[in-house]
Amino acid sequence: MINIRSVTKTFGALTALDDVSLDIDDGSFLSLVGPSGSGKSTLLDLLGGLSKPTSGEVLINGSPVTGPGLDRGVVFQQYALFPWRTARANVEFGLEGGSLTKRQRADRAREFLDLVGLSGFEEKLPHELSGGMKQRVAIARSLAYDPGVLLMDEPFAALDAQTRDQLQDELLRIWRRTGKTIVFITHGIEEAVYLGQRVAVLTSRPGRLKEVVDIDLGERTGDVRSSAGFVRHRHQLWELLHDEIRKAA
Repeated sequence: MINIRSVTKTFGALTALDDVSLDIDDGSFLSLVGPSGSGKSTLLDLLGGLSKPTSGEVLINGSPVTGPGLDRGVVFQQYALFPWRTARANVEFGLEGGSLTKRQRADRAREFLDLVGLSGFEEKLPHELSGGMKQRVAIARSLAYDPGVLLMDEPFAALDAQTRDQLQDELLRIWRRTGKTIVFITHGIEEAVYLGQRVAVLTSRPGRLKEVVDIDLGERTGDVRSSAGFVRHRHQLWELLHDEIRKAA
């Protein structure tokens, strides 16, 4: 579905990404890791059409990405909710201007709030919700207009460890149920291993694709984080990132 071909992105004299090529299969879950300044968010901006590559191209289903589109949803680290809108009205926002009636928009918002575990909280304002609940609303909003691709930029970074683990499980459940293609940026090696079918590792600036690691953990049932396979993948990624983090520092 997604083809990144020899993409370089510069900002004046600064090269953020250098000759990155990567294919992401339809319906797959890719985690993206790298040291600070490696171009992770820049790459996500290119996938979202929020900026354009200096050279190279990004393709989705064979068509070049030239700007934002309804085939892609984006979830940022900050919740970016409208404080004066209820949870339902925030989810409806992405549906406004389309062909759905007001009743259909409300029904669809409730459907996706239920999907992310917020049934019964539809009429709550953001200040009445916890941080984890706000991020659930943001995820529901991005899913409601049915994009094929979900782009996530460290969406759980600001949450406490318990809430983060819970939302990781929720995200895997949603991914299995919806079949979306997910690209998930994280600084956390354990989070990358737990969520991703594959983990793409970027080098320190300028960001280059160092390696793509296939993750085989089965269905992630039980205490998979203590399994031998999880520990092996975590160590493998740490070895790949160790020198890059040192260079970045």
